[in-house]
Amino acid sequence: MPNRRFADGEVVMGRWPGSILYYEVQVTSYDDVSHLYTVKYKDGTELALKESDVRSQSSFKHRKSQSSSSSPSRRSTSRSPGRPAKGRRRSSSQSREPEDDKKKAIQETNLALLPKLKPDLEIERGLEQYILRPRREEKEKEEIYSEKKISEAIKPIEKASSKTKELEFGGRIGTFVLIFFLPATVFYLLLMCKQDDPSLMNFPPPLPALESLWEARVFGVFLLWFFLQALFYLLPIGKVVEGLPLSNGRKLQYQINGFYAFILTATAIGTLLYFQFELCYLYDHFMQFAVSAAAFSMVLSIYLYIRSLKAPEEELAPGGNSGYFVYDFFTGHELNPRIGNFDLKYFCELRPGLIGWVSQ
Repeated sequence: MPNRRFADGEVVMGRWPGSILYYEVQVTSYDDVSHLYTVKYKDGTELALKESDVRSQSSFKHRKSQSSSSSPSRRSTSRSPGRPAKGRRRSSSQSREPEDDKKKAIQETNLALLPKLKPDLEIERGLEQYILRPRREEKEKEEIYSEKKISEAIKPIEKASSKTKELEFGGRIGTFVLIFFLPATVFYLLLMCKQDDPSLMNFPPPLPALESLWEARVFGVFLLWFFLQALFYLLPIGKVVEGLPLSNGRKLQYQINGFYAFILTATAIGTLLYFQFELCYLYDHFMQFAVSAAAFSMVLSIYLYIRSLKAPEEELAPGGNSGYFVYDFFTGHELNPRIGNFDLKYFCELRPGLIGWVSQ
């Protein structure tokens, strides 16, 4: 095991990697395994140098004194009278002395400026042989940058949607019952309200004839109302806002013009009243309108479910992707079913039902 020559904190001369130039450095630590000295330059740069690249300051001073003492002897031999041919050499050496002084001055200037300059190609190649230790701030920046890159790379890999495990509304059996129970409850309440004494004592109410529950004209009026609200929805008025980001990062746009649709609906109803249209037709055929709305809703729901079977996995609803037909049909299999920019779920949830309820 070789012993270390320089102690921690000692100021020595360290060779800059890839060059023959030495600079004043301070020893900070020593690695017993790799036998490398970690030194710190004046500008704060830390390098790990071999022991052969680290020398004491006294050795540099000793060399300088030897070079200065050897120059007079050379001058004295050049002045020997027994060798007249050296006269020209003496004159040439004297003429070279100012040039040597200039070179030394330039070299000393370069030594002072080199740590502040960027290393050239030769120095960069030499740096590959050494272990560079960046500053603490640079390490922190690199760690933050690497964490961001990793998080950005992981996001696209994440699965868009997974299978629904927790079932609501009583699961498959509960949703199957609700599909038939909810419309039946509406029809029951309408039949009870038509009685002279709508109390529980008169249960069950008398059932009307099946042919009286359907009327083509009523269904036409219902479709007119539905598509009139769809037309108001498509009007380019109101503010356009973005929804929440989806699993693939995309944000859908929504036209916020429900209040304008309500004002236009109220204006249309006021115009019908002004021209004395018989709006009591709605009251007289309320049961037929309820049957028309239930039939239209069932057909639309079947269409949306069949359409959702071809939808990409990232567009499926997180709560309606259980794999069970009845449950997914009831809760909604596709998250945002759209025809172009027309959002069917956003429209049907509020416009035809609530605006129609207020208008009555």
